[in-house]
This record gives sequence, C-alpha cells and structure tokens, in this order.
Amino acid sequence: MKKLTLLAFASVIAASIVSCKKEEEVVVPVVVKVTYADVKTIFTTRCTPCHLPGGVNPNKWDDYATAKGKITNILDRIQRMPGATGFMPRNGTAQIPADEIAKIKQWEKDGLLEK
Repeated sequence: MKKLTLLAFASVIAASIVSCKKEEEVVVPVVVKVTYADVKTIFTTRCTPCHLPGGVNPNKWDDYATAKGKITNILDRIQRMPGATGFMPRNGTAQIPADEIAKIKQWEKDGLLEK
C-alpha cells in the first residue's frame, strides 16, 4: 500500500511539474502601415512642378485630401508605359521606380491613412 501511495504521489508531482512548465511566448509581429506621410515625399519628388502649389495642374499631391481622393487616377497614370497617352510624369521618359509605386499601392491597400 505504501508503494502504491508513493507511486500515486510521484505521479501527482510529475504532473504538476509538467503543467507548471512555462508556456511558449507568442510573438505577434507589429504591422506598420504606410501612411500619407510616407508617400508624400514621393509625390513632392516625382510630381513637381505640376502637382504642387504654384504648378500648372490643379491637383496638388502635397495635400492629403486631394491625393487620397485621386489615388486611383494617380496609380493608373504612373503605371502606364512611357509615351502612352496620360503617362505620368508628363514629358517623362521613365516610370517612377517600382519600389515607389509599390509604396503608393501599399498606402492604398492599408486604407489611405494620413498619419
């Protein structure tokens, strides 16, 4: 009987040790969304002088609300082939770099956040 009680006691202790084992920490990655602040530099660098204050085009991409409201048109025009009707940048001979276009697309996908 002592052996049975001792065996039962050992089983309880072993179970306790196993159940007290520290649970694995779950690391949740932080997803940083692209905001207008991240793409504004692209607009001011690539779309001057036409789409900024003092430019000939009324669509000013340095203004969050305007850029947000015209994102579909912006993406359409900057992804056209050079020489195609409506290609932007106007009179340009090369597309905006793919990584910058991808960032603008990600801004749209992330919900067109301002900040």
